[in-house]
Amino acid sequence: SLYPTTEFCNAMQSYFIRNDKDLFYREPDSDFNGGDGFPARARSSNLCTELGQVKYIFSDKTGTLTQNVMELKRLSIGGRKFGEMTDQNGEPTKGFTGKEQIRVAANDKKTGPGVEALLEALAVTHTVMLTEKNSKLVYEAESPDEHALVQGAKELGFEFAARKG
Repeated sequence: SLYPTTEFCNAMQSYFIRNDKDLFYREPDSDFNGGDGFPARARSSNLCTELGQVKYIFSDKTGTLTQNVMELKRLSIGGRKFGEMTDQNGEPTKGFTGKEQIRVAANDKKTGPGVEALLEALAVTHTVMLTEKNSKLVYEAESPDEHALVQGAKELGFEFAARKG
């Protein structure tokens, strides 16, 4: 009788997580899920017993944590950081904020070659494919992180424009 009792408790905890109004996600500037947001989801009955034991969270590229929305926010080249994660108010930034820093570093004799080498690598070492939609080239990537890196390189002047061979 212990196993059914444990499973019943797990099912009830999942129900309470799913119906808790304080565990509801809605991003004001997003049209994700039609702009309606969504409640927390317990997709596994044994999740509840492990909640107090979480120390690290890793993404498995399925969008479980990120909803497959990724942006290039920060680069580190030669130990120097470019871009900020948050603004002066502590709010998350939108997009890459270090464009001017990158341009200055790219023109510097000491850091320029490293900056250009990294941006070139971001622009050409990937599996992204180009498709044309409405007379405009669109990147199609296997993962959102790969798309974010290629798009970030494009915004910094290293555009992936074609694949040959």
